[in-house]
Amino acid sequence: MVVRTVTRQLPNRAHLQHALLAGLCALAACTPNSGLKTPYAATGFCVKPTDICTPDPGAPPVDCAAAEKGIEFFPYSIADFEKQNGDGVNVGQFMYSYTDGTAQVYANHYGMKDPVGYEPKSTSANVCTSDTQNHVLHVTGGHVDSNGQIIGAPFLSWGGGLGVAMAHLTATPPSGLGACPWGHIPQPDYCPPSDADEAVATTTLDLSQWDGVAVWARRAPDSQPLLRVLVGNKYVDEDISFLEYSADASKPRYCERVRECDCQNAKACNWWNTGNSGLYQSGYYCGDPAADPPPMTISGAGVQATNSCDHTQCDQPYPAYADMNQDPNRPTPLSGGTGLQLPPQSTGTDMQYYKRPCTPYAFRSGSQGSYCWDPDPNHRYSIRYTGVLDPNGIPDSPPAESDQQCGDYWTFPLHLTTEWQLYLVPFTTMYQQGWAKRWSFFDTASVSVVRLTWDKGWVDYWIDNLRFYRVRR
Repeated sequence: MVVRTVTRQLPNRAHLQHALLAGLCALAACTPNSGLKTPYAATGFCVKPTDICTPDPGAPPVDCAAAEKGIEFFPYSIADFEKQNGDGVNVGQFMYSYTDGTAQVYANHYGMKDPVGYEPKSTSANVCTSDTQNHVLHVTGGHVDSNGQIIGAPFLSWGGGLGVAMAHLTATPPSGLGACPWGHIPQPDYCPPSDADEAVATTTLDLSQWDGVAVWARRAPDSQPLLRVLVGNKYVDEDISFLEYSADASKPRYCERVRECDCQNAKACNWWNTGNSGLYQSGYYCGDPAADPPPMTISGAGVQATNSCDHTQCDQPYPAYADMNQDPNRPTPLSGGTGLQLPPQSTGTDMQYYKRPCTPYAFRSGSQGSYCWDPDPNHRYSIRYTGVLDPNGIPDSPPAESDQQCGDYWTFPLHLTTEWQLYLVPFTTMYQQGWAKRWSFFDTASVSVVRLTWDKGWVDYWIDNLRFYRVRR
């Protein structure tokens, strides 16, 4: 069901952006200019096994200036893949990935497959005819064996995605780009209002004066064409719900999180002993230790989920703040050292699920599964950390019903071609899919995250310059 969304944009501007989007592919810049003689190299890369592979012939650069005529971009890019990490490698700064656990997603860095965790490595590719040393993100996905080699299976469950939290745009360096430095007055008009609570003030942007999301993208021949653009705000964002729970679990939240702890890949949940592999910690994982390749965890400033299950899954740190386990007294890295701070006992650890049993639960819709929660009302959460029952502690509530859950971001589907194209996605065209908590309006004044996601299937995408845009004033 399509949910009608409302933004704060004026009707005449909405008309202009719809016209711009509709007319975009009439521009010559949408497809290669046949008169161009600029050479380009075929990538030759295959995401499928050799016997069913269609090698990627590459794509020629296009006239980006013509495609971007009449629009302007937000002062800070969401991701342009030109930033260098401490090793001098170009990466997608502050970008994280997540998957359904049935396949690994890779960033292809100059012909080498590099598992994507946090800040994926980029590769050289000229999108525009004016480019000379441009970098883009090339991501592919498929099953891997114990040596990290693709063995020819696509994503099998709900797929995966890439995202950037707006907290990294607002925070001061090195945690962010400094768009809204904490405590500075006056703030630009795209910063949260001064009376916003800290979980919102340190993690969102006010984009009510901007029209939508822009991205340059293409796909290889064997890739699924679908790539969704998702935008979250305070009403649907899991990160904000996590921060609110960590600060005060007794207060109401905009939406609720749940954590599944059974297997999503049709495998049984078994205990795995790490032995000498060093690839994973001993625990419960989905698969047969005697027959299946070992689970793998991608390390970095963020954590890429493994196919863990049962207690191991419940005890996983919250990915967006997982690195904070290193120092329990450290403030959140998103606040730039000031502002919002999590309680020391909860920093990095996801207190909502830590030490909970993996318990079956049936929702009123009839769907069922196993989730991290304790149905015993006497096991109040403080006893899990202190060993002493606290009569004032908060007992677990059952997993939230779907109409209260976080995660149903506003979205719009892109259908990529094998040529470079500029895709403009106005906020006014985005909608919720209807599987979690629904809202009657799209509040663009508290945008917290932008994601690019895909469904089950093969993945072979090329992405560049993910930005906010508006019709030039």
